[in-house]
Amino acid sequence: MSFATNRRVFLKNGSLAFVGLAAFRSFGAYGFNDNGVHPIPANESLLLAQSERILFDSACLTIDGKDTFIYSGAFHYFRCPKELWRDRFEKIKEADFNTVETYIPWNWHERSMPDSPDDFSKIDKLQDLDEWLTMAEEFGFNIIVRPGPYICAEWDNGGLPLWLSALKTPTKPLHKDGWMRSDDPVFLTWTKHWFDAVCPIIAKHQITRKEPGKPGVLLLQLENEYDSAKYTDDIKINQIKALARFARAGGIDVPFITCWTKQVRDSKDPVLRQVFDSCNFYPRWNVSRELGTQILKLRQEQPGAPLATTELQGGWLSVVGGKLSDQQDGLTAAQIQNITLYAWQMGETITNYYMLFGGTNFDDWGGYNITTTYDYDAPIREHGGIDVRYQSVRSLGQMIREHGGKLVRAQLVEIDTKTTTNDVVISERRAFDGSRYFFIRTDDYHTRRAGLARVKEKDGTEFSFEYDLEAFGSVVFYLPPGETDTRKGQWLPKTAPVIKRPTDLPSTVEIDKLEQLSDPLPFVWTPLQSNELIEAHAVFGSHFVYYRITANSGATIDIEVQPKDGIIGSAGGKMLPVAVSEDHKYFTFTLPPDAKELIVLHDKRGHRNGPKGMETGGTYGLLSVKGANESVPLQFAQGGSLGKEHAVGEALSDAKTEIAHGWKKVTIKQSSAPATHALLTWYRMQFELPSPKPGVWVPWHLHLEATGNGFIYVNGQCLGRYWQVGPQRDFYIPETWLHFGAGKINTIALSLRPVNEELCVQDVRVVPDNAFAEFR
Repeated sequence: MSFATNRRVFLKNGSLAFVGLAAFRSFGAYGFNDNGVHPIPANESLLLAQSERILFDSACLTIDGKDTFIYSGAFHYFRCPKELWRDRFEKIKEADFNTVETYIPWNWHERSMPDSPDDFSKIDKLQDLDEWLTMAEEFGFNIIVRPGPYICAEWDNGGLPLWLSALKTPTKPLHKDGWMRSDDPVFLTWTKHWFDAVCPIIAKHQITRKEPGKPGVLLLQLENEYDSAKYTDDIKINQIKALARFARAGGIDVPFITCWTKQVRDSKDPVLRQVFDSCNFYPRWNVSRELGTQILKLRQEQPGAPLATTELQGGWLSVVGGKLSDQQDGLTAAQIQNITLYAWQMGETITNYYMLFGGTNFDDWGGYNITTTYDYDAPIREHGGIDVRYQSVRSLGQMIREHGGKLVRAQLVEIDTKTTTNDVVISERRAFDGSRYFFIRTDDYHTRRAGLARVKEKDGTEFSFEYDLEAFGSVVFYLPPGETDTRKGQWLPKTAPVIKRPTDLPSTVEIDKLEQLSDPLPFVWTPLQSNELIEAHAVFGSHFVYYRITANSGATIDIEVQPKDGIIGSAGGKMLPVAVSEDHKYFTFTLPPDAKELIVLHDKRGHRNGPKGMETGGTYGLLSVKGANESVPLQFAQGGSLGKEHAVGEALSDAKTEIAHGWKKVTIKQSSAPATHALLTWYRMQFELPSPKPGVWVPWHLHLEATGNGFIYVNGQCLGRYWQVGPQRDFYIPETWLHFGAGKINTIALSLRPVNEELCVQDVRVVPDNAFAEFR
């Protein structure tokens, strides 16, 4: 929401602007003025590298001369099929957001290793980013971009290409603690390569390149949660300054931000003064304790910039073996309203939910130990449906649309309060036109709170009103300018309209028959020379890999991998028992007396996404093999004799393709173990879906219960990973992947490797999410 009045004094000097010198001079530096208003501290000059099109001071951003309250949410274009972007943007627009935010994952855009830092031929899919930014602007959204190079995001390798972290390690790293995410010349050289590719795409979408009043990119984040890295301040400062230079050279002229990067806070460095830091919060029920401490600290350490949260809890992730997002505690509609209003009560004027729309970790793009679903229990769910949490942020969005122009510079007022229940707390902010906003909240998430509130301002003005808070409730009582009669007040945010649902809905599609095929062992192997990493052969994913290890008969072979990875093995056509360390890092096999060859299948848990442990890089293949015949190279294959596992899965799930013979027809729950040599087994099944009813939208998911770990493919595309340990059993299938109507066949292919028992597909259904059905 914008407010036309601009309380700034500008000193123009070419492209430089000194901002905020006199904005609050009448209030002095700190403390309360005669009206009991607690002013934002007077701002020292902030050096910005752009024109006055977009400026910031201690209160807010000013865009084209209008003070603007940023109400934003994360929407990752790479976690959503392009055909569904428009639907997600429509939902965001309906909730009155004025800004969207996205990470930009380097490894998604440069999957193959370039020949040199000057080789941009491997850069791919930047057109997708360009189109997403264009569509965001068409919907009227401003945009916050976060191009890394490190993004975390529960994304594969934290967004850093595996070819970089595994194969570009400096011969002599500059620092003993690592080289990734540092000022090491090798890392900076490749980071510049990435920024040289991505920044020109971002630059043309900047608000500074648009006509006044038109939306565009308004902030760019450098690095990500840098406080978590173990480097010294000097190293971090050097890298941030280098990133800033690379971005400016790439045409970026909007302000820079960071998150959890204390080195930039109130820095006197001329480059770092172009950057302001922000916070990330995931407190669940501990809202006042976490936000109250950290927002105040941010204000004290960075008095000249607006209070911003780049990641305000929009939900939480799910991990392998844990709980799904919507089954976790502390992620209710009341909680998202409570945390948001508390941030605004503290004076925050840049709010970005992480996530607003979560999406899916398709294929193997999820980070280490991360589920395929990235639903996050976000206000807009993985399948695009909405429920009560969306209704909360929609109500808050309406409040910002109607009152953001006043709240953006509203001041904290010194008051005395008394409430019927002691755990109900009240704060007041007053806008420059005299509008009063009383923030009323409770930290009790078990019990409803109702009673009478009395408020007395420093000048003696008194107010009383009754409140009624749900468990963990938080609301705002608004009084218009000059009004002291609480009977003429208004409660905010207003209740969102009820979501109307259709009732004539489809039924579950049961699948009771499937085909089974043992993956034939590879007959083409690739040798790995001594100390050669598998990534040197362009193996950058987390799909299954076979290894062939030669050893003496009866030898004991010890294999080391990344923690929680899986290794199973066979020799002479029989599965072998294996001794596994508690952290699933070491696997020990003993060859039978008549065998001299061990075949193993490596099941990766994924590539770490940090934030810790990202500094050193390294391989995700076999870390060490002991007991093998050292005169015979270790050999690998990315699939059996049918081909690479990923390509086979895509082909098998394409009903038009037949690449294998020898399928065995089985039924669900039928105990039919694969051949004893099969380290990997394929399953294939088909189904039909009814035609959608006109004007009715229903999302669909695959419900799968099976023993084993593997990958799921639907109609020629890799949906994601299946883990026996769970928690995910329901897998959203984008409607753009499905075929609807009688006689239109959908095909599922499933690759599974045994974990601790025989493989068995126990339950398969394709289920409509009727609880989220909508009229469209």
